[in-house]
Amino acid sequence: MGYRVLAGIDYPPNKRAEIGDVIDDLAPQSIKWLLSAGVIEDSSKSPQAVEEEPKIIEEPVVEETIIEEPVVEAEPVVEAEGFDPNAKDGDGDGFLQDGTPHQRPVEEE
Repeated sequence: MGYRVLAGIDYPPNKRAEIGDVIDDLAPQSIKWLLSAGVIEDSSKSPQAVEEEPKIIEEPVVEETIIEEPVVEAEPVVEAEGFDPNAKDGDGDGFLQDGTPHQRPVEEE
């Protein structure tokens, strides 16, 4: 006696049956619960209407992320007023009058 598969099943030893297949090599101890679960039916009966769930294929949604470049403001240009013989190293970098034509290393006293 064969059984019509109503839902795809894997069964021993390493076998697979898909919807509509008629198989006759199921383990006897499995037949009762497979019948009651509605996974198989007796193939001598007229087949039940088995509707497969439609397969919905969804296209992946790709969201575009626009990365804005950060606005970098330029440091203000300090107009050189001229040579300052008493200039001090305000930023501690070892140079006096940074960024001017008069930039020079700090002289140790």
